[in-house]
Amino acid sequence: MQMPVRRHTILSLAVLLMLSISFTDAFSFDMPTTQKYVNVYNNQIDNVPAVIKSMLGSEKINMIITREDGSVFRVGMDIVSARIERTVEGGISDPTIIVTTTQSALNEVGKSKDRIAAFKTQTDAGQIRFEGKSWLADAKIKAVLSSTSFLQFGYDLFFG
Repeated sequence: MQMPVRRHTILSLAVLLMLSISFTDAFSFDMPTTQKYVNVYNNQIDNVPAVIKSMLGSEKINMIITREDGSVFRVGMDIVSARIERTVEGGISDPTIIVTTTQSALNEVGKSKDRIAAFKTQTDAGQIRFEGKSWLADAKIKAVLSSTSFLQFGYDLFFG
């Protein structure tokens, strides 16, 4: 079965979002700081070619991050045409993608000289996990994460 371009791109968006957070040097896991990075992300996503953005539909992504003190930060993001339209503290009901990680995994990526390699190491070790809510979404996430060139594209887009 051929992967629909729209779904592949949505999953790419989830990976880009996690990349943008994990590539920051210091990220406080609270709603005001999250909104700050959402604004940066939305400004940068304007640089993505229109054809890619036009393929995106509505998706709901929940991010679950266990802080170093053991508390859990949950935020949902309602994404429309590649832009994060709203964030919801605690998460969104019925997400299509769930991203689970720890603050220490994100810190490892953020402090690395080779952040793409560190991101891959953390995802390969299961410290940063992307879960599609269907088996097909899981297969597509694996395909996106296996592409170093896509990860490099995301890094260059947001940090280059």
